[in-house]
Amino acid sequence: MYSKIRRDSSMKLEYAGVSKENLKSGLNLSTMSAITRNKFIKTIFSKKSSDMLDWLDLPNQNPDDVKVFWEYGKYVRRKFDNFVVLGIGGSALGIKMLQNTFVDSLNKDIGIKVYVCDNIDPDSFVTLIDKLNLKKTMFNVITKSGGTSETLAQMSIIIERYKSKKIDYSKHFCVTTTKDNDLYNYAKLKNMQVFDIPKGVGGRFSVLSSVGLVPASVMGIDIFKLLLGASIAKNNSQDVTLNNIAYSCAYINYSYLNKGLTNLVTMPYSDRLALVPDFFAQLWAESLGKKLNRQGEVVYAGQTPIKTLGVTDQHSQLQLYSEGIKDKIIMFMTVENSDRDEKINSDLLFAPHLKNTTLKTLLDYEYNSTSYSLTTLDRPNYTISIERVDEENMGKLIFFMEMMTAFMGEFLNINTYDQPGVELSKIYTKACLHVKGYETQAKEIKNYSLDKKTIAM
Repeated sequence: MYSKIRRDSSMKLEYAGVSKENLKSGLNLSTMSAITRNKFIKTIFSKKSSDMLDWLDLPNQNPDDVKVFWEYGKYVRRKFDNFVVLGIGGSALGIKMLQNTFVDSLNKDIGIKVYVCDNIDPDSFVTLIDKLNLKKTMFNVITKSGGTSETLAQMSIIIERYKSKKIDYSKHFCVTTTKDNDLYNYAKLKNMQVFDIPKGVGGRFSVLSSVGLVPASVMGIDIFKLLLGASIAKNNSQDVTLNNIAYSCAYINYSYLNKGLTNLVTMPYSDRLALVPDFFAQLWAESLGKKLNRQGEVVYAGQTPIKTLGVTDQHSQLQLYSEGIKDKIIMFMTVENSDRDEKINSDLLFAPHLKNTTLKTLLDYEYNSTSYSLTTLDRPNYTISIERVDEENMGKLIFFMEMMTAFMGEFLNINTYDQPGVELSKIYTKACLHVKGYETQAKEIKNYSLDKKTIAM
């Protein structure tokens, strides 16, 4: 067995764990159709298949706009003690990922406390609001549509808190939304700072827009390098050769989906990448889980993303992946160089094997052993490796995941950018709230609620 690598500068795809030479179920990537690859590249980058492909332009957005985000972040850090994001789904997951990668996992003091409120559970939300000094807090309301019920509910509660204290709340809100919707117009009327979300950028593809770049700037994350990394990955995604990493990964996943592997496990071996699987899960699930293909035929497409962390989940889930039902492919993520390391000078007589190694070396041994053991068991796995965790490499990783999702959508022949299943849930929520025009749905869900079957303890 030997390693096989495709490179994008400091990003690599290692695919020995899906190679025909190493697995009975293995693939021969050299036989990938160049015609199909070139067709998919042209379809995506021509933007003819959807009006929601403007996320492709985000790595190369106007530097003057990026500078506005950066300067606003500096202003918030200077004036406030707390920065609270009010958003859900694509308006939160990318921000939480960046916060974990560059702040929380390092226990880094950035001079301001950042909170992402991506749920309306009153126990957590009200508890947080109660403890904040509202005079020293800036709230960032993020909703692409401007009508997200959860986010508007949070905003309404906070506005009333400011009113009760006779504080001008308009100075404590900045709003990130699409131009000319009701929220945008309200924010402009109240003289709140407003950041536009391009209409052709969907929520789950928006982290490299104002949605993610404003909070990232508040956290002191170098957004210019983040976009530089994304632009490098964008160039690689247009590569018509076998070196196109995003296309190669989509091909691997699609090939194994057709072999019955309906689950994709994402397993980073880095605490700093611990929330990458959460971000990726929305991309993969919401983009690809579709009932209909582009021709309107019922296909029930999709591959279920599973979130894990190495080495932690070797001790909780690896048994299932090694010997359980063969319906999973594993995507490992590794970091070649850590910023910190420490030598293990063990005086424990019963653990001499640990002496003179380091934590990073042990971490790498754990990953390599897991990958190899799965391969010997004919359990497909591949690895995305970055040189180190920094803004440029995170930019690469983000755009890579978005492009892999886009290519997978082409393989599946579905609309990658809508979410009709989510919209149905929103319709019934509006019906419960007695929104005009949803009377039929209100009756349906009322009857359902009354007829629920329960078992009580």
